[in-house]
Amino acid sequence: MDKAYYTYRIQVVSRERVRVTKLNSEQQVLANVPPSDLRYQEKLEPLTGLVKKAQENALNSPQKIRELGEILFDVLFDVSLCQDFVDFYYEIVQGKKQFLRVELDVDEQILPDLAVLPWEFMCLPARENKGEIWLATDPNLIFSRHSTRWKLPPSIQLGKDEKLKIALVVAMPPDLDEFSYAPVQAALEALASEQAEHIELLPIVTQADRKSINVVLEEKPHIFHFIGHGQLEDEQGRKVGQLALVDKSLEQAEWIDASQFSGLLAQYRPAIVVLQACEGGASSASEAFAGVASKIVQQNIAVVVAMQYLVPINIANQFELSFYEQLAKGLPVDVAAQGGRNAIALGTSQYKKRNFATPVIFMQGDDGYLFQRAGVEVESVTPEKVMQVVANIKVKILQGGSLTGIDMTNNPPTSGSFQSDLVVDQGTDANITGVKM
Repeated sequence: MDKAYYTYRIQVVSRERVRVTKLNSEQQVLANVPPSDLRYQEKLEPLTGLVKKAQENALNSPQKIRELGEILFDVLFDVSLCQDFVDFYYEIVQGKKQFLRVELDVDEQILPDLAVLPWEFMCLPARENKGEIWLATDPNLIFSRHSTRWKLPPSIQLGKDEKLKIALVVAMPPDLDEFSYAPVQAALEALASEQAEHIELLPIVTQADRKSINVVLEEKPHIFHFIGHGQLEDEQGRKVGQLALVDKSLEQAEWIDASQFSGLLAQYRPAIVVLQACEGGASSASEAFAGVASKIVQQNIAVVVAMQYLVPINIANQFELSFYEQLAKGLPVDVAAQGGRNAIALGTSQYKKRNFATPVIFMQGDDGYLFQRAGVEVESVTPEKVMQVVANIKVKILQGGSLTGIDMTNNPPTSGSFQSDLVVDQGTDANITGVKM
């Protein structure tokens, strides 16, 4: 592609040390940076309070959002490593006009408390006076949670006219609270209709048990999107994430852990798994989903996307619409995720709420090209293209004046529509020119 990947790989090797490797566009080592200090213990007290506020959705000021982002940055980057990162960023992004991937590798088996931190908030401290760099939304960067300890899954060969198959699977056991998945279904159906030549939405599974999941997986979907309940359970002194399937014989929830869930995916292994906690659930549910996600990617699933916090359904739709649309067009999966987070950050909530840092991508591989299509030239990826993608999503929302769905933010109704956050700025956003690709 015209825009190449350079990589800044950060591995947290212990509670005291960080190791960084810089790679060129051919994934050859440019430099192994001398190990630097991890300042977790030094920053633990202020970090703990801010992380708790983020979990409780009480971090609703730009000052607190930035404070959390800067502290997380300072945990990983001591003074010398900060300078090294900034120099490499400007060399690659401004000098070479290429993409910079930032891969964060934290072994959750060894460092579980570090692995669960919301690293997507990270931003370059203002004290550096070197511009705005939010690692998870900067269109020149691609930020992901990464694992280098497992065999890389192969890319999937698509026929020239083969469609990208999406399976939407919903588990709503009768003994747990009901929730609405209609907005997600509507968004996927609209996307499949608009891009009928690229996307196929498989029949939706609404009461998912083991058997029905196996049936839909027999259709070999490329993307498996699961919505349901989650919980955290104590297991030998550790919090372990569990997801609820439907036990149809007992008419109740069957709680399964990450290993059991991964086992369901083992025979017909999708390239991408998207995990979404039902809106209205406990805040711990989203933590459970994020924990399960990091486990699933270890089962040789190429990419797992999860929401580390519960978000309004319009925010989830906004991310997913951008994410799926760009995958269908052949963009790398990590670029699609970065563009989705950027789209959220460009909305009215911007960096005033936790929404932009909610989508987390766990992945393996040297690049994000999961799907190789025979006889089709892959589009080049540029920061301008990412911005065009975001503008296109905003125009789609603005043209309709509203985005069909259900507003679950207050007293959930059973039907209706909500106004997108982006529509609030209609006077400004209406002038954006989108490029339909």
